[in-house]
Amino acid sequence: MKLLKKIIGLALTVAIVACGGGGGNPGSTTNGSSSTSGSSSTSTESTVSGSTVTLAPSIKVSIVDASGNSVPSNSIAGGSIFYAQAEVKNSDGSPVVNKLVNFTVPAAVATLASPSVLTDASTGIGKVQISPVSLTSSSAGNLVASTTVNAVPISGDLDFQTSAANISLTSMAVAQSSISALQSTAVSVGGRINGAPAGSGLVTATFTASCGSFSPSTATSNGAGAINATYQSSVGCSGPVTLTAQATGSAAVSAVVNVLAAQAANIVFNSATVPLMVTSAAPSGLKQSAIKFQVLNNAGTGMPSETVGLSLASQAISAGVTFSVGGVSSTATQFVPADSSGFVTVTVSSGSLPTPVVVTAKLVSNPLVIAASSGVAVTSGVPSQDKASLSVDKFSLEALNTDGVQAILTIRVADRLSNPIQPGSIVNFVASHGLVQGSCSIDAASLCTVTYTSQGMRPGNGRVAVLAYMDGEESFVDQNGDNIWQPGEPFSDVGQLYLDANENGLFDALTEQTIPGGLVGSAGCSSLQFSYPSIANSCDGVWSSSIRIRRQITLTLASSEASLAAITARTADGFSVLIGDVNGNSMPTGSTISATVSKSDTTPAACSVSSVSPNKVRNSPNSGQHRIFLNGESTCLTAKVDVTVTTPAGVATTFKF
Repeated sequence: MKLLKKIIGLALTVAIVACGGGGGNPGSTTNGSSSTSGSSSTSTESTVSGSTVTLAPSIKVSIVDASGNSVPSNSIAGGSIFYAQAEVKNSDGSPVVNKLVNFTVPAAVATLASPSVLTDASTGIGKVQISPVSLTSSSAGNLVASTTVNAVPISGDLDFQTSAANISLTSMAVAQSSISALQSTAVSVGGRINGAPAGSGLVTATFTASCGSFSPSTATSNGAGAINATYQSSVGCSGPVTLTAQATGSAAVSAVVNVLAAQAANIVFNSATVPLMVTSAAPSGLKQSAIKFQVLNNAGTGMPSETVGLSLASQAISAGVTFSVGGVSSTATQFVPADSSGFVTVTVSSGSLPTPVVVTAKLVSNPLVIAASSGVAVTSGVPSQDKASLSVDKFSLEALNTDGVQAILTIRVADRLSNPIQPGSIVNFVASHGLVQGSCSIDAASLCTVTYTSQGMRPGNGRVAVLAYMDGEESFVDQNGDNIWQPGEPFSDVGQLYLDANENGLFDALTEQTIPGGLVGSAGCSSLQFSYPSIANSCDGVWSSSIRIRRQITLTLASSEASLAAITARTADGFSVLIGDVNGNSMPTGSTISATVSKSDTTPAACSVSSVSPNKVRNSPNSGQHRIFLNGESTCLTAKVDVTVTTPAGVATTFKF
């Protein structure tokens, strides 16, 4: 009977060992049919009363501190070092060494330094550092360790909890206790966990200031536990400024820095909404401009609240320029406080005379700080007839039989004092044949351009009239300097505008287009050139500020084949030829002229061509003369000379002399 009791007791002991154990839940096997011993794959069996019990490998899970001691209640907190530990044994109780163990924890509760580790070479223990996710709150979770021993998966787990650490900040240190406005200073606080310096990245502090800002506004502890930031004062800061640092779970810490108020150091001219105004008498255009200055401190930043005195130059006042204050005109000095960005603005209105407009700005608190406007002026602003011109890059286009050949037309205008007119003014264009852009807008340089394109029906003589026009005034001589036409002052009278398509200077009502607009009458017009067309007897005999400014030019649509219009008598020094296209107009602009002495048995070799002048067709709508220079040998009187005209398209025509 005693022997039977011993056998039963041994069986119970073996059963308990097979179940594993340790802190938390006991280790388990996924296959209880085998167990291991070291690297052997044989099972260990025990027979009790005819039954066989198979022993299995085991894994024991625990949490230990930095010294390897088990942690009571499996509780961990931030700021201290803890390890998740797994002890792996064979079925015979021997350690399983150099074995890979995998750990898992809830991601919202804790983090692991590594998800897996090898057991050591002697005890069969593997461990990884475990840390709570939050330093300031408590939670709980389940730690699981698993491995495989001789193809037998085993795992163990335990429940653990995290607890809030005691976080605190040391007193704030400020590198400079007194700074000037817009200067900065370094600030530092110490982060502590449970009374010890925090590790790198463990404590986060937020920095604020009663005036100014921090960079960065949020920072974390470094390896020594220090949390560093830089305080930057702003323009409006002055006197004591409170700096504060706050970390979650800790009391705030503060310090005071004294900021010296910023001082106004400079005034600069900033802008004018209308750099070029027109006179008050102009029929159109902008007659007011907002002049802006900025007050700057010694750091070059806008200074608010400073008062600035703004005054007009005497020359501008003499020309009628005034300040506009609430709709009332004034020439008195204006005192304007700077806004939050340091800007002061005053509105000026033009007078009756063109003039530079100079506004002077002085700092009331320091009159030595001064600035003046620049680039602002009043012009008459109205284009004047005798100050307009129209040009083209190519007067003659190789387009008598070719569509799509283009030329660029440029209109330039100015007021009667030769100043630029208001940008944005519109110029209109019309042409007798082809296609021309209908309008362009005058730019800051007082000009604009359009494109002419060959197309459609060609004129029989190959000549195209192009007309540009815009609203403006008749030119006059301001004899008394008041910028206003007075009776008796000479002026250029113009009448009804039309497109002089046939270039004869006379309006043909059946074939030529009139351009309505402007004042017209029944008086005779002064003798005008073709470029300023007016219908006869349509002038009014009175100076007018409402006319059509006009300029007309002629383009030619030239043939590719050249023709010889005339030749002068030859001398040993050469001869001249008049070369044009088939209509007698200029060959296409850019055509070249070359000449050679023909070499033949009957032509003496001593004669040669020295040069051709000009060797290119002039930029003109009309045919031109070219001189063929020979070397002066007597044989040049009888030498055969070939003159060749080559167009931009490569078509060559040769004349033999």
